Amino acid sequence: MNIPGSVQGDFYFRKVMRKDSEEISLDADMIRLLIAIDENKSLYKIAEEVDMETTTLKKTLSKLLEQGLIEPVKKNVPYLDRFFLEALRINLSKAIGPMAEILVDDVVAEMNLNISEIPVNQAAELINNLSLEIPDEKNRIDFKKFMLAILNKK
Repeated sequence: MNIPGSVQGDFYFRKVMRKDSEEISLDADMIRLLIAIDENKSLYKIAEEVDMETTTLKKTLSKLLEQGLIEPVKKNVPYLDRFFLEALRINLSKAIGPMAEILVDDVVAEMNLNISEIPVNQAAELINNLSLEIPDEKNRIDFKKFMLAILNKK
């Protein structure tokens, strides 16, 4: 399995019970990652929990896959709809002006996402990253509150 260069939220894994009796060898990183893996947690969330460097995480994940201790799980992660993205742009424009359109595209690109396929589970991170670009603290807080309220209605 090809593990992405930057850890994204679209990958899920579950533990597998091996049926053979071959010995396996686990190092400390493998144990730590194996304990954190849960098919309901995205790889992004697991990476945050184990606080492991990206290259180490990728190597360790590959080792666990090779030994048959985990397997990928296909999840249908919903994407943000046009209404949410339009509300995001409008509210950011109110806070910082016409640069909002460019800023949204830039932040989405920095997060290695496609503007038409932003997973719902990364919406809060997108809102937070955009809010960091709002210089006025009151406007920043208002933007976050309003956008999180829209997100929670979904």
